[in-house]
Amino acid sequence: MHGHNLIRRAIENDEASVKDLALTNHMFGVDELDDFVTAFRGALNEELQGHHWYVMVDPDGQGVDRTEDLVVGVAYLAPEPFADRVWNLYFLAVEPHLHGRGAGSQLIRHVEGVLRDAGQDVARVLIVETSSTDEYANARAFYRARGFDEEARIRDFYGPGDNKVVFWKAITV
Repeated sequence: MHGHNLIRRAIENDEASVKDLALTNHMFGVDELDDFVTAFRGALNEELQGHHWYVMVDPDGQGVDRTEDLVVGVAYLAPEPFADRVWNLYFLAVEPHLHGRGAGSQLIRHVEGVLRDAGQDVARVLIVETSSTDEYANARAFYRARGFDEEARIRDFYGPGDNKVVFWKAITV
């Protein structure tokens, strides 16, 4: 990326683009999108307190009907319930043609900046959970390269032979 992409809070009109990013990155099947959409809508209408969706838009591109922004990346984070100032990055995706070009790093930096700006009384740790399968090897390498430590593996979490891998990073002011 050229560092000129804008990151802003998601709005209602971004829903279709956010769903498309989930599907094109093979993070969810079409049949699994209901909970995803519920989380998106719940954060926007503030039913889910403290949940934040951010989108990266390409200022040079336009969306389908030429009036909305072209969304090329998305991040979803929320406080971890029952934990002391721990946040979970539940979802991070960028357009596949932008993989390896800095868009994901820019989103991570934005999320970390939001949490740092919130202060130590709000955010202490950011965690990310992903799969142990080969399909997610690049995701695991991505988080390691951005200073996340592999903290834990929970065997067979997502299914037989598919472990949950938990990454951890301190939020420092």
